[in-house]
Amino acid sequence: MNLHGNLRIPLIYGLYWSAACLFLGILAAPMFTSAPVGQAADTGHGHGEIHSTVEVDPDSAPKVSIRVVRDTLSGWNVFLEVDKFTFAPERVNQANAPNEGHAHLYLNGQKVTRLYGTAFHLSDLPPGRNVISVGLNANDHSDLVLNGQPIGAEVVVVTEEE
Repeated sequence: MNLHGNLRIPLIYGLYWSAACLFLGILAAPMFTSAPVGQAADTGHGHGEIHSTVEVDPDSAPKVSIRVVRDTLSGWNVFLEVDKFTFAPERVNQANAPNEGHAHLYLNGQKVTRLYGTAFHLSDLPPGRNVISVGLNANDHSDLVLNGQPIGAEVVVVTEEE
């Protein structure tokens, strides 16, 4: 008996096997994507990501507001004011604690960065109308929500062409 001999499989069986694997991959793909098939991935911030949610206690719900000012040298400075919320960069990706975590900053619906504090510098904004928004997130990146609505804030900044 030769265990190292050549195994010859007719071409048609190889094609059947390849088609079966492709079909199974197509069937299994939705289990590994971030959005259900045929639906856009969005959590209400317009940023194209799906996060789970953490419902906060209405009696101690955090609040956030956002202010954007032109930097005297270049770009724009973004300032957050938070109430009943603690930034905890040392606990990112760990277990959630009430009203603790980080924020996600968006420009025109696209995520710019995570925020672990209340200030951030945007180097530039495109000409025209710009929506700058922020959402509060738990340590595990879940969106903090109150009555099913994400806790966040947004401001519109209109820039001129230079």
